[in-house]
Amino acid sequence: MTELNSVLTDLAGRITDTLDGVVDGLDQDTAERVPAEGSNTICWLLWHSARGIDLQLRGLTGDDQRWGEWKPRLGIPLADDQLGSGEMGYGQSPADAAKVVAPVGELAAYLRVVTDDLVDYCSRVTDAELAKVIDENWDPPVTAGVRLVSLIDDVIQHLGAAAYLRGFFGG
Repeated sequence: MTELNSVLTDLAGRITDTLDGVVDGLDQDTAERVPAEGSNTICWLLWHSARGIDLQLRGLTGDDQRWGEWKPRLGIPLADDQLGSGEMGYGQSPADAAKVVAPVGELAAYLRVVTDDLVDYCSRVTDAELAKVIDENWDPPVTAGVRLVSLIDDVIQHLGAAAYLRGFFGG
């Protein structure tokens, strides 16, 4: 394992540490509570984080998403077209986002599984892979490395928001 792989693996592995602090002892009512009109719940933040990893990591690896397995397990009461772009929340209305509810244990399990996949990818990704341009619609074009950093940053920010809400609600 290269030094870069070690650093990326450590960074991706910290997602689970933050997740543990959010969900340990978290009750379902708190996880589904909307802090203010138009804002996201802890459930939504956990779901969106897992979906972000699942969708974007598969774009890097070419593997199938795990969403097909987890979608029925989570039982989110919305049609596909109400889950936002890529069925991951982008462009979703606040009313629909508030309906993204699922058992906290299942949301955490989904996030753990896709985080394990992310950690595995980080442990073996090569410099050449990271340098590969994957989206030329931006200036400069997006490389796999930029996408990976963006993905991990997005998840850490969302889990930080979930941790804040947990404390805000007295958890």
